[in-house]
Amino acid sequence: MGKDEEGERVAIVTGASKGLGLALARALAQQGWRLAIDARGEAALAGAARELGQHTMVVSVPGDVSDAGHRIDLVGAARALGPVEAVVNNASTL
Repeated sequence: MGKDEEGERVAIVTGASKGLGLALARALAQQGWRLAIDARGEAALAGAARELGQHTMVVSVPGDVSDAGHRIDLVGAARALGPVEAVVNNASTL
C-alpha cells in the first residue's frame, strides 16, 4: 500500500471535540487519515473519538496544548499511528 492510499496518512488535530476542529477531523477521517486528536474537555473528546473511530483509527489525548507535557504525549500518540503528515493547530479559546 502506498502512502497515498487509505489508512496510511496520519494527522494531529487539536481542538477536535467541536466546531471547526471536529469538522476538519471528520473530513480527514472520511478520507481514511489516521488521527491523533486532543481537546481540553475529556467527555466531548471521547464522544468525538467514538464518532471518528467509525471511519478510521483514532487516538484521543485529552489535555491543553499550552502544556509541554501534553504536547509530547500527543505527538507520541500520533507517531504510534505512523509518520505524521499533517498538523491542524485548531485549539483556541474564543
